[in-house]
Amino acid sequence: MILKKLLIGAISIFGILFSYSVKAENTILLGCSAAMSGHAGFLGQNLVMGMKTYFNYINDQGGINGKKIKLVVMDDQYDPPQTVRNTQKFINEIKPLALIGYVGTPTTVKILNMISNAHLPLIGPFTGAHQLRCPYRRYVFNIRNSYWAETAALVEYAVDVLKKDKIAVFYQNDAYGLTGYKGTVRALAVKYNKSIIAEAVYTRGKLAPKEAIVKICKAKPEVVIMIGTYDACSDFIKKCKARGLKAVFMNISFVGPTKLAKLLGPDGNGVIVSQVVPPLFEEELPAVREYKQLMQKYFSNKRPTFVGLEGFIDAKVMVEALRRCHGTFTSENLVMALESFKEYDPGIGATIDYGPHDREGLDVIYLTQIQNGHFNLIKKVKKQIHLYIY
Repeated sequence: MILKKLLIGAISIFGILFSYSVKAENTILLGCSAAMSGHAGFLGQNLVMGMKTYFNYINDQGGINGKKIKLVVMDDQYDPPQTVRNTQKFINEIKPLALIGYVGTPTTVKILNMISNAHLPLIGPFTGAHQLRCPYRRYVFNIRNSYWAETAALVEYAVDVLKKDKIAVFYQNDAYGLTGYKGTVRALAVKYNKSIIAEAVYTRGKLAPKEAIVKICKAKPEVVIMIGTYDACSDFIKKCKARGLKAVFMNISFVGPTKLAKLLGPDGNGVIVSQVVPPLFEEELPAVREYKQLMQKYFSNKRPTFVGLEGFIDAKVMVEALRRCHGTFTSENLVMALESFKEYDPGIGATIDYGPHDREGLDVIYLTQIQNGHFNLIKKVKKQIHLYIY
C-alpha cells in the first residue's frame, strides 16, 4: 500500500513537472511589477494594458517561432518593498526570460542591483530617472526619454518661448521627485545661469499639503514645474488657482496625462505636459494607428491613453528583440539582440539605437497643452541629456 502511494505520488509529480516543461517550452515568460492598484494604479493598469494589447496580437499571429508570450504581472502598489519582494519571486521562482515595464523610480531603483546580479534584463521601465542611465547598466534598456530631458525641454519652452524665467518646482519627496527637481535646477543653471525661486514637496501617496500651496503661491512664480502623480498634481493646481495664482503649470509624463486632464476638468486648460510618446491624434504614425485599432479589438471598453501607448511601444521593442534572438531564447541572447538595434523605428517616426555601452532609447519629447480635456501638440523637440556632463 505504501509503495503504491509512493508510486502514485511520483507519477503525479512527474506529471506536474512534465506539464510545466511542455508549457515552458512553448512559452516566452516575461515579468512585470507595477502599480495595479492604489494611488498610482491608473499608471500600471494602462501600461500593462498597452503591452498586453500588442502581445495578444502577436500571440494570435502564432507567437515568436511558435512560442506564445506570457506576461506575468505582479501588483506592487507603487511600494518599493513590495517591488523588491516581487522581483525576488521573479528571480527565484518564476524565472522569466526578462522583465518589462516596471513602474516608477522609487520602486525600480531598489531592484537594479538584484537584476544585475541575476543577469536578468529589464526592458522599458516606466521611469525617466537618471539612476537607470548613469552609471551604465548592462541589463537595463531604457526606451522612454529621461526626466532630465523632459525638464530641460519644459525649462527651455518656459524661458525661450513664453519668456518666463521665474520658475518654482513642486515635487514628490522621493527618488522620482528629486530626479525631476534636480533636472529642472540644472537646466536653469546650465543654460540660463538662473535659479528656481521656490520649491515645495509632498509625500508619495498623499495630496498637496497646505504649506506647500501657501509657499508656492507666496513666491508668485510665472511657471510651476511639477514632478508628481495625477492625484497630488491635480489637487495642487486646483488649490493654487483657487488662491489666485496666475502661473503656467507644467508636468512631466509620469503624471499620467489622461487621468490628470480628467481630474482637472476646466482647471486643466493651459496646463502643459511633456510626453515621451506621440499624441494619440497623430494617426498618420503606424504605431499610434495600430495601437488604437488593436485596443478596440482586445479592450474595446477602455479608452486609449498616453501611458497605454507607451506600453504598446515597449511591447513592440520586446517583440522585435525576440525576433532578432539567435538560437535559444536566453537572457544573454536577448541582450545581444537589443544591442543590434540601429535606427529601429517602432512606428512613431523616431528611432532607437542601442549598443554595447548604449542603453538610451528614444530621444524625442512632445510638449502638449490641455484644452477642453484634450491635448494639443505645441512643440516636438529632440532632446537627449548626456548625464555624465553633470
